[in-house]
Amino acid sequence: LQRIDETLAAPFQDEPIPPVLRRLATSCEPDQIAGGLRMPSEYALLLADKAGTISCALSQPSGQGLPSSLDPSTLAEAAASGQIITLRNANPDGAGWRARVTTMDDDYLVLALSLAETRESVARLTLIATLVGLVILVLAALAGLVVVRIALRPLTAIERTAGEIAAGDFESRIEAGDPDTEVGRLAAALNAMLVEIREAFAQRDRTEERLRQFVADGSHELRTPLTTIRGHAELIRRGEASRPEEVARSASRIEAEAIRMSGIVDDLLVLARLDSAPDPRRRPVDLLAPLADVVADARVRDPGRQIEVRHLVEPPWQDTAPTVLGDDGQLRQVITNLLANALKHTPTDTPIQVEVGVRAERVRLAVVDHGPGLSPGNETRVFERFYREDAGRSRSQGGAGLGLAIAAEVVEHHDGTLSYERTPGGGATFVVDLAHVP
Repeated sequence: LQRIDETLAAPFQDEPIPPVLRRLATSCEPDQIAGGLRMPSEYALLLADKAGTISCALSQPSGQGLPSSLDPSTLAEAAASGQIITLRNANPDGAGWRARVTTMDDDYLVLALSLAETRESVARLTLIATLVGLVILVLAALAGLVVVRIALRPLTAIERTAGEIAAGDFESRIEAGDPDTEVGRLAAALNAMLVEIREAFAQRDRTEERLRQFVADGSHELRTPLTTIRGHAELIRRGEASRPEEVARSASRIEAEAIRMSGIVDDLLVLARLDSAPDPRRRPVDLLAPLADVVADARVRDPGRQIEVRHLVEPPWQDTAPTVLGDDGQLRQVITNLLANALKHTPTDTPIQVEVGVRAERVRLAVVDHGPGLSPGNETRVFERFYREDAGRSRSQGGAGLGLAIAAEVVEHHDGTLSYERTPGGGATFVVDLAHVP
């Protein structure tokens, strides 16, 4: 608009009304309109009276939608102020006009330039701006899509890994990202969770396998005495054991196997209680008291066996009571099982020592025998349920293989350890290690 306004003001800079405009307005002849004017190709010249009625209307080219009348107050104000005004096109769809109004005699002389070129320029610029904006928007969207895909790539990896885990692959892991980003921290947290899940499933599988083996072994152990009882009962029923001494022998075997089966059931119940309620009732227990009782009972059962109790108080051992925090009954069972194991698997003429002492705030209780000891490779398996080192040994002599397993689990539930050491010179030493309570 500024350029158009400057073009309209140019003819009036030297004189109020250029002669060529006066001549055109007076003659109102279209063939003279271009003479002497340096104007754009589309302009108009109007002559209107004080009432706004147009008496002469010339345009180049002709037929440009010139108005048939003008507002007299607008003309008067524009002529007095010298301001350039905008006129509407007679055609509603046509471009308007920018007009300069001046007085000529008793009329108004109006020189106008069409805004069609300006409107077209604005339309072109608008179209160009729109197209450029669309291109920029598309490029920005594509760039944003690329950036988002790159940013969400770790989440895609997380989704893929989750699918693999859902399919059963618990070894899958998410690629570690930048730990300073939220996605990186999320990946690290999920990897840690996956490790825990894998360990939980592995523990579940181990527990299920252990339970299946436990049930199978328990059934097998109970089947043996039941078979023996059934066999002797059938002998009596069929009359094959007719003599009194034969009946007495079968009855004795039935009683022995029933006692043995009762012992197995008791051991199974102990293990079941340990599995269901692993936390013992804890109170201070001086191990010298249950140790003395258990050794006294063992001497009554096997009076010919030499069993020695040693309370270690000389340095580096501490001269203090071997007190621990735990369940008195369960700790008695540990000592009973360890001593029974030593009595069962050593010759009757070999001595057994039970040592207890405190060192470095730990209580050490050791049952030392001088028998054959364990074969290499069985040092840890000996604490498994139903395990026997000699598979061929008869069950009547070897027991059910639950004593050491029960002792190990009780000690573990007391936050301690039960381990095997080879006795110097031959034999087995089973060591219980527990925290000392002052």
